[in-house]
Parts: sequence; structure tokens; C-alpha cells
Amino acid sequence: MVEKETNYLSRILRKRIETLGYTSLKKFVEDKKEFQYSYELLRQVVYGGRLPRAETLLSILQTMRFSPFQIHKLMDFHFGGYPGRGTDSSGETTGIQDGEEKESFSRPENRDSTSTGTKILEADPNRAQTDLLADSPEEITLSLKQSLPRIPFKGNEDFWEMTRALALQAERKALRIARREADQPLLFEKEPEAIYQFLVRKGKVPSYMSKGETLSFGFVEGVDYRDRFRGALLGAAVGENLGRASQGLSPRDIRELFGRIDQDSTPTGWVGAGKELSPPACLLLSRALLTARKLDPEEIASVYAKSRRLPGTGHHAEFVRNLSDRGFPWFEAGAPVPETAPSARVTPLALLRAADFRRLKMEAGIEAAVTHPHGAAIAGAIAQTAAITRVLHTPASTLDVLGFARGLSHVVSGIEADRSPRGKGGKPVPTLWRKLSTELTALLLRRAEMEDVQEALGNGPSVPEGVPFAWACFLRYPDDYAAAVLAAVNLGNEAEANGAMVGSLAGAYTGAAGIPEPLLTGLSWREELEASADGLLALARRDS
Repeated sequence: MVEKETNYLSRILRKRIETLGYTSLKKFVEDKKEFQYSYELLRQVVYGGRLPRAETLLSILQTMRFSPFQIHKLMDFHFGGYPGRGTDSSGETTGIQDGEEKESFSRPENRDSTSTGTKILEADPNRAQTDLLADSPEEITLSLKQSLPRIPFKGNEDFWEMTRALALQAERKALRIARREADQPLLFEKEPEAIYQFLVRKGKVPSYMSKGETLSFGFVEGVDYRDRFRGALLGAAVGENLGRASQGLSPRDIRELFGRIDQDSTPTGWVGAGKELSPPACLLLSRALLTARKLDPEEIASVYAKSRRLPGTGHHAEFVRNLSDRGFPWFEAGAPVPETAPSARVTPLALLRAADFRRLKMEAGIEAAVTHPHGAAIAGAIAQTAAITRVLHTPASTLDVLGFARGLSHVVSGIEADRSPRGKGGKPVPTLWRKLSTELTALLLRRAEMEDVQEALGNGPSVPEGVPFAWACFLRYPDDYAAAVLAAVNLGNEAEANGAMVGSLAGAYTGAAGIPEPLLTGLSWREELEASADGLLALARRDS
């Protein structure tokens, strides 16, 4: 396996940690009580190859006891000098002479980013995953037919007994599959109603269609749906890409690394400005829906298994192993955890079923169950699709901000487990329904700052945190796409999934025309996303 390339600064800092006698970076941070930054920030710089702000780097170098001359060399190499001041060759500050204009520090624009070690190692998104998959059953069978006759029975009785037992197990499994296909013909014809009933009987999903209230959606005259469909997909993709830079970081770490992420100065390492490591999750689902022209869980599972990563989940590798290596069927490969991954990627399904709420709700739950067969994950996907569809059909400047969350919260009432887990102090952890119906509305009513919203709702990977937080960012800035998405990604934590959810809502409401061009520039999948949106619009109108 090729080791990931690290930049020049990263190699120097790693060597310095070893020179100081520390076996790990964590031990260094624990020993340096005066160090003002977190371990996560330092890990991003030392091992992640990120280049922090000049002030932050200067503090790190001083804490690691680099000599003044070494500090001068490193600061000059990366930033052309110290922040806001010059240095001489000995590393001493020259200061600002009387009468000189005090200049704020800025990075030289003509510096080659590859020479500073900030170049991102790009991966080919089209690289096949076949080298990671097991051999096909046909190849295994052929190999066994050629090899087994060469093994004598005498002296290998135990081996042949084990082989016979395995053959009987395989025969029984084949019979079970054949019987299941005979008993469930509609399941294998991909009929949503049959799939839903099958999953409920298997205990994979709760009976969510009997819970909550229904809504009525339909295409409205005077709304530019082509622009809004494109805005929803492009918005989700841009939000996910922006969130990659601040994924897993705290707000303080983001400030120290980037200052602030905004539409005009994206941080070093933002992959939206070049070739992404992998396509955005909404594009993966769009491809699967347009290929089958309907919801096909097996096709969706196959597409997800070929992806390197999905936002909003820490269990993607387990899902891939279950589906590809262990041969689990799609409805048994997922992890029953309440993560926001389904909510972050479900935008294309909301577009496809924009005029049919019952089918939207049913298929959103099925799609979520592919990777996350959990009541809260299903509730989050249903809530997010309902929200996207609602704003799609809402004319500009008519959105009921205060009544939005409360009005949609009832569609997920009763889907989550009645007995929620206990948090600190033995109090029940609030469910998604409770947060949408009461807490979010209260925060919007008193126009709380986004930091206070994050403190109250959370912005982690669980559905009861991520979905209400994403809605709060959108409802705080419903007419300003950039402000809504940047509010989410600058608060870090589960920034990818939150950025995708906010971006899909804001993009669906403002349309593609409302997304600032600097955020779309360099988006490698822009043309395919726009074409996918047009295809989903055609299918939605056909089925309406």
C-alpha cells in the first residue's frame, strides 16, 4: 500500500517530535501544559499535512523549541516571513519603523503551492475496487473442481468430512434463496410496497408508514423547477465539499487553521477546488436512481459499496465488508446506528418523488435501511426529504420560518423508539421529533446565535443532533445560500453531512442561481449534477 504523501512541514514536525524524545504526538501535547492548541489541531498539522495560519504555526514552532534561525527559515519558506513583521537572518524581529505603514500579513500570491508542500495527493475517483473484492463464485467453483480430485481420500478423512458439511450448507442456502424468491416475487421485482413489508416482517425497520402524519405536495405554477432541482443537487455537493475541510474539527481548531471558511477564501486542502477524492453522496444516489429509473436497493447498495467513503457515517467500511466480502444481502449489510448519512445523501430521492409524499416516505425509509436500518436514521431521512420537497414547492420569499420545523415534525412522530436512551443525569435523550417540534422553534423565535444553537442542539453525527442543526442553519438564512452553508461548516464536527443537508435545503429554495459562482468554480461534477437534476425532474413530472 502506498503511504500517503505528507508535505515538507509535516515531515519536519514529525522528525522534531522524535528528536524531543516523545513516542507519540499525544504524549507531547500532554507534557506541554502551556500549549494553547488542541491535540486534534496539532494532529491535522503534523500528520494530516495541513498548513495552519502563520500565527498558529509560529506558536507551534516555538513550543517545539526550534531555534530562531530554524523558525525564520520555516516561516519564510511557507509565508515569506513572520505575520505582520519582518525578520532578519538570525530570526530576530525587525519591527516596524516609525513612519512605515503597518501592513497586515498575507500569503504571497505567486508562491507555488506545490513547493510549500501543500499539494493534495489526488486519487482517481474512477479507480476500480475489484482488487479489494473476493473472487467470484464461478471462479471459486472452477478452482475447486480442478483441485479437489487431486486430494486422496485416504489420510484426509477429516478434510473430506468438512468439505461434505460445507457442501450441504451451501445446498441448504441455495434452497432458502430459491424459496425466498418464490415466496417474495415482488421483492425481487423491486416493488417498494413489497420491499417495505418484507423489511418490516424481517424486523429490519419499524412500521414507519403507520406512524406520523401525511402531507400533500404538487407542482406549483410560477416556480422554476429546473433551477431549483439543479440548486438542490449542486447545493448538497458544494456543502459536502466545503464540510470536508472542517470535518471533525472544533470551531476553535477551524479558526486556528483557516481563520474562517468563506466563499472567497477557501482553506488550504479544500478538495472542492480540484479533483475530489470521491463523488458527492447525492451524485451516487442520483446515478443509481437514473440507472434503474426507480428505487432499486440492490443497485444503490452496489454503488455505495464501490465508494471510498460516505459523509455522516463511521461504519462505511463495515458495510462494504458485509456486502462485498461476506456476501450479505443488502438488507443485512448495514449498521443499525442513528447516523445522519441517509439524511445527507437523500436529496435525489426527494426530487424524484417531489409530487408523491406517500411514496417519498416509503422509499426514503427503504433507502436509509440500505446502510442504516435504525428507526432514528429512517426518521431523519424522511424528515429531510419532506423538508426538501416542501421548500421546492414554496415560492420565493413566502417561507414560514417559525412554523417550518413544527409543521414537518409530525411526519416522523412515533418512528423513533419510545424508550430513548438516557443521557447525563438520567434524563432521556431528546428524539428528532421533540427537537424539531419544540427546541428548534424556540431557538429560532429568540434568534439565537449559531454558536448557541450548536450548544443547544449539537451538530454531531447522530440524527437528533445533525438534522435539527442543519435545519436551523437554513432557517436562519433561508434566502442566502452561502451564509447558511458556511454557518454549518465553520462550526465543524460532522461538517460534511451537515453541509450537505443545509446545502440541499438552501439550494432547493434559492435555486442554482442563488449559489455563488466562487463556490461552484472547479466543482468537477457540476455538469453531471446538472444533467442528473434535469433527468430527475423529467421522471418526477412523468410520475406526478
